[in-house]
Amino acid sequence: MNVNRGSWIVVRPPLRIVLQREHAEHSVLSTEYSVLSTQYRVWFRWLALSLLALGGLLIASSPTLADDPPPMWDPAGIDDFEFIERSGKTIRKQDLLGRPWLACFVFTRCAGPCPRVTEQMKKLQDQLQETNIQLVTFGVDPEYDTLEVLQKYANFWRADADRWWFITGDKVPMYRLIQKSFRLPVEETTGEDRKPGFEIIHSTNIMYVDAEGRVRAKFNATKDEDMAKLRRIALDKDPLPPVGVPAETSPTSPDSGPVMKFDPVSGSFRFEAGAATADAVIADPPARQLPDWVLLLPKVNASLNGLATLLLIGGFVCIKSRLVTAHKASMLAAFTTSVVFLACYLSYHFALRHFTGESSKRFEAVGVVRTIYLVILFTHVVLAAIVPVLAANTIYRGLTGQWDRHKRIARITFPIWLYVSVTGVIIYLMLYHWPQG
Repeated sequence: MNVNRGSWIVVRPPLRIVLQREHAEHSVLSTEYSVLSTQYRVWFRWLALSLLALGGLLIASSPTLADDPPPMWDPAGIDDFEFIERSGKTIRKQDLLGRPWLACFVFTRCAGPCPRVTEQMKKLQDQLQETNIQLVTFGVDPEYDTLEVLQKYANFWRADADRWWFITGDKVPMYRLIQKSFRLPVEETTGEDRKPGFEIIHSTNIMYVDAEGRVRAKFNATKDEDMAKLRRIALDKDPLPPVGVPAETSPTSPDSGPVMKFDPVSGSFRFEAGAATADAVIADPPARQLPDWVLLLPKVNASLNGLATLLLIGGFVCIKSRLVTAHKASMLAAFTTSVVFLACYLSYHFALRHFTGESSKRFEAVGVVRTIYLVILFTHVVLAAIVPVLAANTIYRGLTGQWDRHKRIARITFPIWLYVSVTGVIIYLMLYHWPQG
């Protein structure tokens, strides 16, 4: 339509064409907005799931929820008892009142965790010399562990006759005291379960009994973190808790005492004196214990690995759905998470070395489980060393628009990156939550 306004002629397109143009522009904008909206919805959905999973992992790994509830001991104290010490002296409950004491439960022909428990008691004897804490080892196999046998066992471990007692007595009152007062399991095996070196089922805990004869806490002698917490409490560096609270610890000096070794000729275990082997637990210097922020890092590292795993899977799903923007955001978030993990991981191991002299925590389980753990750990460590280079190169190719190279290297990077993230969580669960010893 043409309109004459003086000397000017205004040309207006037909209304139908105008509406068609506006509709086309609106359709294009709507399509672009719809694509972006879909991508961001997918991204936020994965982010929400990742955060929920991260929170779930933290809750599941919390000691208050993941571990068994702490036992309740009689506030009036343990029952009276009367047993015989290796020297032939009679020991009663009142002989221990007025000073705190630590109790453990072993038998000398044990082929299981008893040497580890006794080794920890030996370290406690050496490290707590400036305290008035008494050490007491209860023999749970009184028929075999006579006073003479206990004397030889104590001499082998260089036990101080005044500060570290080895006591025995009738099995019935001994087991009743352990089960009722210490609230710990102990029983003699029978039938097919009775094998040489495994005649008694008993606890590996070291119990803290206060000066009033009340059990206050338990610490698993096969867990380094528990023993570090016990040492801090015994040295008055931490307050005495109502129940055992795990912490973190470390390795031993070469002359820390005897270790248990397997004799392939006889098919049995034997004790050997001398330097500690790689399988022996090593003790940390009492003055250099791990602070709480270091103890928290293993959970943080596992959570970061779990989050990276979810982000990687989210990024993979997004690119398969052609949601490029969401894919980009997810993979950048995964890379950032992995970088934060690397910083926390290095901080943990440097701190462990600084405070304890040992850069890693040992996996104490044995048999097939230990072999599986070592295989996972080896492949994890080797592949983790190349992930930063592969991931950075893959991301660089994508950000610079080198799509062909980006796709080629991503096919290599993604499975390796995902494997390292998943195995990082598996290693944490096996190292900190798998039954040890």
